[in-house]
Amino acid sequence: MKLIAPIILLILLFGCTDFEPFKGEKITQHASAVINFSSQYSSGSWSANRALGEANVYPVYGDNTGAWASITPDDQREFLVLGFEESQTVKKIEIFETYNPGAIDSIFLRNSETQTWITVYAKAPQTDLPEAARIFSVHLIETIFKADAIRLAINSPAVAGWNEIDAVAITGQK
Repeated sequence: MKLIAPIILLILLFGCTDFEPFKGEKITQHASAVINFSSQYSSGSWSANRALGEANVYPVYGDNTGAWASITPDDQREFLVLGFEESQTVKKIEIFETYNPGAIDSIFLRNSETQTWITVYAKAPQTDLPEAARIFSVHLIETIFKADAIRLAINSPAVAGWNEIDAVAITGQK
């Protein structure tokens, strides 16, 4: 009983959403491995490996060899499956789109324990975005599972031109 009153007071003072004393360290990590992809423009420039690590093209908008691009601009749906060095919970996903953004219509996270894919985002592609690079941020109720990979489903025919991705990051707890 002596411990409950101070905890309630802290929650009232700091708010329930920011008070996480029993969680692990907050970390942000960028994708570190390519697991699979539907296509890539080449094995060097515009390859799936270009979506790994920190952003190196963003905030520049345009067709750039430093970002991933599919083999064709609009012929088929595309996907990227990227892995992370450490498993972690996920509260935020950031996708650095540097050319013709808005084609991502679904995002899946892989539960590192069960290896099952969980849909965490599913909406129609955004076809009315300005011609500008953006960080596509998806904020989640923090996952109760730890994720080790992400799958981006890209509706390439819905957004004209190559839909280029420079980097992918997740933020959560270890």
